[in-house]
Amino acid sequence: MSKKLQVGTILLTVMALAMGIAWACLHRGPWYDEFYTQYVTRPGPGWGEALRTSWLADNHPPLYYALARATAWMGSIQTHRLLNLAIGVACLLAGVAVVRDVPRLLPASAVLLLLLAGNEWTVLSASELRSYFLSLGAGTVLALSLSALSLTCEGGSRARRLIYFASVLVAFNTHIVTTLIAGALIAPFIAAAVLRRDWTLARAVAVPALAAGGVFIAISLIQLPYWQANTRAFWIPAGFGEARWSIEYALLRSLEANPLVLLGALAGVLLMGRDLIRNRTACTEVRTLALLATGVMAGLGMLVVVHLLHPMLIEKYLTAMVGAVSVGIALACGRLLRALGPKTTAVFLGFALLVSACGLVQNVGKVEARYSWYGTGGFIAREVHLCPGTVIHTDRFWNADVLSLPPADNLSVAPWAYREVAGHFGFAIEPETSRKRAQACPTLFWAEHDSRHRLSDAAILVHLRQSGFAVDAIEVHRIGDGWVAVSQPGA
Repeated sequence: MSKKLQVGTILLTVMALAMGIAWACLHRGPWYDEFYTQYVTRPGPGWGEALRTSWLADNHPPLYYALARATAWMGSIQTHRLLNLAIGVACLLAGVAVVRDVPRLLPASAVLLLLLAGNEWTVLSASELRSYFLSLGAGTVLALSLSALSLTCEGGSRARRLIYFASVLVAFNTHIVTTLIAGALIAPFIAAAVLRRDWTLARAVAVPALAAGGVFIAISLIQLPYWQANTRAFWIPAGFGEARWSIEYALLRSLEANPLVLLGALAGVLLMGRDLIRNRTACTEVRTLALLATGVMAGLGMLVVVHLLHPMLIEKYLTAMVGAVSVGIALACGRLLRALGPKTTAVFLGFALLVSACGLVQNVGKVEARYSWYGTGGFIAREVHLCPGTVIHTDRFWNADVLSLPPADNLSVAPWAYREVAGHFGFAIEPETSRKRAQACPTLFWAEHDSRHRLSDAAILVHLRQSGFAVDAIEVHRIGDGWVAVSQPGA
């Protein structure tokens, strides 16, 4: 009965999460980094050219860009984001294979999905055409695979061994922060096996990691000069405070994803403590949880040190850690579920599912309401609808800071993004050399991604006049991280 409850919980959670992700993908407006991904994975350039000139020149391994290029046929950014839904399905199937090989992980797996469904980072990362959801999935499957290795003290079936290798390979080659977190997670499991002189387990953990690490090192040797050049003047704030806040924010989102599950995990830890007292040599769950916790703490400590030497840490880069922490909480709560009777388990899972469902609905709403280029684009579309003769101008000056950042693709992405948004809403943008003004309708000056320098109304007017526009007065409408300056006819 408990098994059917747990499987039913998994199915209901997966369906709810898939619907939430799909809705968020299709209804959230795009932001700059997504335009970047869409631009460098567009079908035009050949695969070799894209790899050489764009993907390898970026700050992270090219795996996600390759996946995005392979699915470029999906179309607009909104529909292209559904690539992440396919990634989620692949991670789910991987998790099913691991649990089929290690059935004692089934209770923890049901709880794990509840945690991920209620976590803000799941929907947020899944609704972006960026690699963060891939990092979340890789970190989660890696932590689950490491837990299976530790609990069974063996590599397991061929399918489970392949899944472990795939999770390490993806985690090492998706995002540089994910690589560091994955390495920190794996190291304690290798060390524990070596200390116990369990050479079979040590090889099962270490050999795939060494192979995947070799791929990462080979790619890094090509990318290292680009990384150094791209981050010489980087936008991420330096200092311990920034690193601490990023870590704290990511951890809090993981802990508060489902308060009922968190309470269950605390009770599970107490049960594990009792198990350890009763049998100090046979409590593999305590060892597994301790190794996961050691890996997470070692990874966070290493990231703080690296950040102090070279700023590189913000909260959204920590999604792999979110997955690992969620697996740890799930393992502890899974111990409680195995101690409960069928009726109590049903009540617990029912309320936990309700909590996660409420959190999922709330998080989808938050994601849909996030700032995007469609805020200003929609405002312009309404103005054009009211007066079809409205003239719209953009200017590279508004995005000078972004355009100046390496890689070189940034020079083209912002102008291309303006055209994409204009095409989506069905209005035209004047050529950059145009100084045309509308005769009987407003003339609009449009800027997006103005999140760093925040030009004042007076500075905007001064630049417009210096650029050759005979404008005496403007009304600036600030929407999200962008704005639209409106000049009425004759003003």
